[in-house]
Formats: sequence, C-alpha cells, structure tokens
Amino acid sequence: LSWQAGYTSVSNSTLYTGCLIEANISKSADIESQLIKEISKPTYDEFDWRDFDGHDWTTPIKNQGRCGSCWAFGCLAALESCLKIWQNTPNANIDLSEQYMLSCSPGSCNGWYATSTLSWIKSNGAIPESCFRYRASDRYPCEWKCENWLQDLIGISGYRRLTSNVQVIQTALVTYGPLCACGMSVYDSFGYYKGGIYKPLPKEETDSYHCVTIVGFDNDDEYWICKNSWGTDWGEDGWFRIAFGACGIEKSVYYLAGINHPPEKPNPPVGEIQGKAGKVYEYTVSTNDADGDKISYCFDWGDGNISWIYHVDSGNETSLTHSWAKKDRGNVNFYCIRVKAQDRYGLETDWSEPLEISMKTPWIERSNLFLLEKLTMQLPVLAILNLNRD
Repeated sequence: LSWQAGYTSVSNSTLYTGCLIEANISKSADIESQLIKEISKPTYDEFDWRDFDGHDWTTPIKNQGRCGSCWAFGCLAALESCLKIWQNTPNANIDLSEQYMLSCSPGSCNGWYATSTLSWIKSNGAIPESCFRYRASDRYPCEWKCENWLQDLIGISGYRRLTSNVQVIQTALVTYGPLCACGMSVYDSFGYYKGGIYKPLPKEETDSYHCVTIVGFDNDDEYWICKNSWGTDWGEDGWFRIAFGACGIEKSVYYLAGINHPPEKPNPPVGEIQGKAGKVYEYTVSTNDADGDKISYCFDWGDGNISWIYHVDSGNETSLTHSWAKKDRGNVNFYCIRVKAQDRYGLETDWSEPLEISMKTPWIERSNLFLLEKLTMQLPVLAILNLNRD
C-alpha cells in the first residue's frame, strides 16, 4: 500500500455512515467554465494552506462524533479558512458552529445534500461555536442558540461547483481558498488510515459518501491534502493525503465566492401613531448594508398581514402603505408595526423594535355624515351626536 493502516478511533466503526446524501447533479450544472478557459498550468507544483506565506490559514481539527454531519463540518471548515484569507487575519481564532446548521437546517445526523448545505449557508449564514456548541445530535432545537446570535452572523456571497479537472481544482484552491469536497466515496479501509497517500483497496466496495476540505496538493507525488472531521486520533493528526482520482475526490468540489454580512437591524418605522381604521397610512424605514447590497424590507403590520418591498439601495429610505380593518364602532385597537431587512443573498436581520399605534373605528361611516349634518340643521338635538361621531 501507499499508506499505513492501523487501529484508529473510527476503525471498525459505522458511526459515520450516511454522512452525505449523493444528489443527482448534472455534470454541467454550476461548472466554473471560466477557469477552464484561462488555465494553462498549475500555479504551484505543491501548495498547502497550512503553511503559506509563513502562516497557517486553516483551523484546528474537529470531531463530528456519533453523527453523520460531515456536510456541515466539511463546508464550515472551508469557510473558516476562507474568512481568515479574505480578511487577511491568519492568526484569527475563527470557530463556526456546526450545531447551528444541524439544529436549524433540514440536514440531520443521517446526512444532507452538498448543494443544499451551501445554499443554506448562503441564505442563513453561520454563527460562532460559542453561540451554539456542538452536541453531535440533531435533536436539540434551533432556539437553543444564544440570544445575540444575529450580531455575529456571517455568510457567503455565493459558491460554484468546479469541473473535476485536477488543474482547475488546483487553480481554484490557490485563488479562492480551501474547497468543499463533497463527493468522496468512503470505504471500510479509510477508517484504518494512519498516514501516507490513501487509495482504497482493490475491489473494495464503497460504504457511503463523505464531505471533507481540500487545503493543498503535491503534483510530484500526485495527491491532495485534506482536512477530515474524525478527530486527531485518526489519520495524520486528523489530516490525510489522498491520491488524485481516488474515491471520486474531485467529482463534487465547490469554492466559496466571498464574504457577506447581513444588513444592520432597522430602526422602528416612522409614521402616524394614531389614526382611523380603514384609512391608508404610510410608514418609512431605512438601514445600511456593510457590503453595499440592495436591501428588501418585510413589514409586519401587527394585524396578521405582512408586506415586502424589494431591492432598495443601502441607506435609502423607502415607504409602504397599509390600512387596518374596521372593528366594532367606536373601539380603539392597538397594533405593533415591525420591520426586518434582507440582503440580496437572503441574510436577514432581526425584527426592529415595534412602533406602537392605535386605530379607532368611527361611530358613523363617512357616507352617512352628509345626511346626519342635514338632519342636525332641522333637529338641533342631533348636534350632540354629530359632535361625538368620531
């Protein structure tokens, strides 16, 4: 063998089976063709984000435990490193919460789709591990995350699937940062891996699919350097090297396009706080987006209705109108108007503080006022009703 076998923390284990659900993806779907056109040869003969420009841009090895959650670990490991690269902070202690994804997304300990994972991160972002620590179970409710989780929410502006061409993947790795490799076939022998350049045994049948993170390569010995999520007692202190083409490692690889921040939480909307039911009123709101993205606003009118206004420039005011249904005559009803903002990638803010308003239903409809006013001229006693009609 080109690798060393031995007993590890996961040898003879089925704990990680079903970690990733293989999706039926067209070979042409989301392929980054521009890299294919521009590429002529790899930028480096060997490359490793663990030692680039004198810094380690990766984050420590984790352990997914008794849960098939590699889809969260493999993609968040890439995002953790990319955040350090994008912000040029190699010494930053970035640790994102896999439990947030496990508890708040449709994914589970029985696995999930790679594209669904990345799409969910794009729309819902990621939060720090300290906000929702990992419990290796999908039975913990999403509400268990910390109260101020939105303050540290961070997302991605996009992701793209790469062609399985080795040189294209290498170029993307150097250009964009560590990659999500979400189509790797896992064989029983992989659990015994202790070091070296891994290849499955002859005639060995695949056990499941796995999501890992590619961080480097070596063209002389033809292998990828990858980060796993099985703890430091497995492999090369949790890392592994795998031969080009082995286990389908290149068939479903994605790069992350860039960092994205949610908009700022809006202030309460501005408008009338007292009025008449059935009459139309206008309310204004604005907020800023750190990335300069266009913003969409969702208004909750407090009466069971919501309204959206889309694609407003960051920092610009925008307004929506609404009217509240009439209730019992003469009654005053109270409502709380809230608003939240969403950027073009789907990241949302929390609801604003409420604007409390009151709407009174008139005693007499406007259509009856003219008749009443004529009668009061003939019968002055009705003037009292006219004065109190509101």
